[in-house]
Amino acid sequence: MHIRSLGLATDLELAKTRGQVIDRDDYLVVVTPDDPTYYFGNLLVLPAPPQVGEVAYWTRKFATELGGDPAIRHVALRWDGIHGDTGAIQELTAAGFTVEVLQVMTATAVTAADVDVELRVLEARELPATAELEYAIGDRHDDSFRRFLHRRAAWKQRLVGAGRATCWGAFDAGALVASLALVPLGTRARYQDVQTAASHRKRGIAGALLARAARASEATELVIVAEPDSAASRVYERVGFRTIERVVSACRYPALA
Repeated sequence: MHIRSLGLATDLELAKTRGQVIDRDDYLVVVTPDDPTYYFGNLLVLPAPPQVGEVAYWTRKFATELGGDPAIRHVALRWDGIHGDTGAIQELTAAGFTVEVLQVMTATAVTAADVDVELRVLEARELPATAELEYAIGDRHDDSFRRFLHRRAAWKQRLVGAGRATCWGAFDAGALVASLALVPLGTRARYQDVQTAASHRKRGIAGALLARAARASEATELVIVAEPDSAASRVYERVGFRTIERVVSACRYPALA
C-alpha cells in the first residue's frame, strides 16, 4: 500500500524497529508482539478515512487480523491522508471510538537559546529513568501504565544499543528533568517522547534539547508530531518547526481494570 503521509510513513518505519508491518495490498497490519497492550503498535492502517457504512467492516477486519490475541482488547485504526480528514466521525464515535487529529511538523534546522541545565546524551542504562519521568508527569498512575512505559524504554534501549537511536536528557542538580529520543530514518530523523518535568517547564529546556539533538544529527529533515495548537506545538514552532500535514487515528479503548 502506498503511503502519502510523511507522519504515517515515519510511524511505520518506527513500528518496523519493534514489530511487523504487513502489507495486505489494500490495508496494512501493524503488530508489536512484545506489547499487545500498545494501542497504536497493534492496529490497521487504511488507505483513506472510513466512510459511512465502513466502520463495522474495518472493526471486523481488525478482529480477524489481531483479535486472536486475548491481550488485545482495543481496536485501533489509522488512515493515510495529509489534511486531517476524520471521515465518518459520527459513526466512529457512536461505535465507541475516540478520534484524534495530530499535526506533523518538520524542520531542516532547530535553534534555541542556551539553558542553565546540563544537556547530554543518555546511555542505554539510563533510559528507565525516562519512563519514570513520563509516569510522573502523565495522566495515569497505575501499574499497567508504568509497565507499558518501561517496555517502551526497553525498546529505546535496544535501539540505542544497536546505534539506531540517540536519547538526550536534561539534568538539574543531577536529576533528570527532560528527555527525548531521535531516531534516524534514512535522510530524515523522527523525534520521540519529548517530555519535561512540570517543575521545569517554560524555561526553554525542551527547545534546547531539540536543538542539541538536531545539531548532533546528520539528518537533512527532522520530523515531529504534536497535538494541534498545544503548548508542545508552540514550543516546536518557536525553534523552527512548521506544520506540513494533519493525520488522524481512531481508537476504541478498553475499559481500564
